Amino acid sequence: MQPTTLEEINQVRQSCGFFFMDGWSILTANGKETFSFLQTQTTNDALQLEVGQGQASAVTDRQARLIANFSIHRIDENDAWLLSENSQTLHDHLESYHFREDITFKKIEQSLLALQGPKSTLVLEKLFTSLPEKPNAVVRQEVEGKLFVIIKKTLTGEEGFILCYPRELKDKFLQKILDADKEISPTQIREQAREVLRIEAGIPVFGIDMDSKNILPETGLEHSCVSYNKGCYIGQEVIARIKTYGAPNFALMGLGFDGPISPPMNGTIFLKDKKIGVVKSSIRSAFLGKVIAMAYIHKDYRSPDVEMEVTIDKRPFKIKTCLLPFYQAATRKDHSIRLLNEALQEYKKQENLDKPIAILREAIDIYPKHAEAYEALGVFLAKQDKLDEAIALMKRLTEINPQEIMAHTNLSVYYMKQGRIEDAENEKAEATALQFEQAVEKNMAKKLKKKEEEQKKKEMEERIEMFKKVLEIDPVDQVANFGLGSIYLETGRYEEGLGPLNTVIEKFKDYSAAYLLLGKTLEKLSQNEKAIDIYKKGIAAASKKGDLMPLKDMQNRMNQLLHSSP
Repeated sequence: MQPTTLEEINQVRQSCGFFFMDGWSILTANGKETFSFLQTQTTNDALQLEVGQGQASAVTDRQARLIANFSIHRIDENDAWLLSENSQTLHDHLESYHFREDITFKKIEQSLLALQGPKSTLVLEKLFTSLPEKPNAVVRQEVEGKLFVIIKKTLTGEEGFILCYPRELKDKFLQKILDADKEISPTQIREQAREVLRIEAGIPVFGIDMDSKNILPETGLEHSCVSYNKGCYIGQEVIARIKTYGAPNFALMGLGFDGPISPPMNGTIFLKDKKIGVVKSSIRSAFLGKVIAMAYIHKDYRSPDVEMEVTIDKRPFKIKTCLLPFYQAATRKDHSIRLLNEALQEYKKQENLDKPIAILREAIDIYPKHAEAYEALGVFLAKQDKLDEAIALMKRLTEINPQEIMAHTNLSVYYMKQGRIEDAENEKAEATALQFEQAVEKNMAKKLKKKEEEQKKKEMEERIEMFKKVLEIDPVDQVANFGLGSIYLETGRYEEGLGPLNTVIEKFKDYSAAYLLLGKTLEKLSQNEKAIDIYKKGIAAASKKGDLMPLKDMQNRMNQLLHSSP
């Protein structure tokens, strides 16, 4: 039977799924001036890329309207691969500004196979000697005389990779992937499941969620695609001005919907008689169990977690705003911890250790540095009298982390059970020596920390006096009041910090960082209701200005306070 859409989604979230990236293509750029040319045309800092690194980027026109978004991957010293869904538009744009520079563009025919999910690494490790570790990083390898390029890139919100290889090997290599690990057995992910995963991950698509009418800051891409420290490029002036002086009137964010009905694509959102947004991609979320959509929302209504009754193309809807993405992927360590807890629960249910052991092996495969999983697996193996395997496991842990005391302690126990007294004593001595070394290091670190704290305290007092002198001249100086509030919070003088920070938010109502600092100060004073009120005001200010980092921080802190309230 063919898996359901929900089963395909869960396969990607928990294991590994695959699909061919129809519509995507590679544009190569080669020549001595490749990266200096890309630096003048793209929104990110191409000159910062080392061989094997990559980055998200975009090209815009002079009004900062989006022409194409893509990722750049430095394959060699003078060779870049540009991965895009609209490579022809990208090619035409770059060529229109290409005159005498030593650079050649070429669209190459490649099979592009995406493997997505926390276990995709385990599958590919069976076929390749090395894999890229950071987002957009790239590794080249030959397999049976053919060049394969592996890019680390998520298309679903989960950890994932894109394999680029000759088209004549399309089906043959896919079979190798499927045969690489029969236990994982990657599942093919069809378009409907991919769309759910994409929208939950908050990934916009050119031609659907954005087009050449959108300025780049409206799309949210500036958070990953733009460098504000590089030199000039086309559209830079407008993008920099928006960041400095405010936020675009409309910007992409998330909406949740009550009820089973999806909003119409490109439907206009009205709050009473005022247009406040336009709907883009929507889907029923498997993760949230409700209809969700990405939509361009006016800056006055971009505060998250706000419920509104609106009409979309004259049809009533109840919506709730939220930040993108809707779904935040767990790390490989998080997956490993979940599996460890699952194994321990299984152990409590039954005497048979086979299932908990299998789960723990999987936990270690996903995150090879998970010491607690090694310890639990070693204990279970020892209970089955598989002492040789338990010993091999602990030795592997000492190779990964030579300072892991627990590994040597367990080795001592297992050797003793085998009657290997000398080996047991040696491991016990090693564990004792490590404990002593770590105790000495901890004591030295404690003394160093005390010395650093004394020096820092002296510097803080000097800064406090400097800020106070500034305030004698100008009592509402923004920098001095914010600086005092920051120092008072850091040094535990919370009551003293209230005055300066309140001055900042009263006089500079859009200074979102000050709301965050004041909220933290009120939390320290256990004035949680006041902190919640300040966070609400700060979130509204940050939403209008587009200050995403303080906005998310205030949102998280406010939610924690609300959930902890009696």
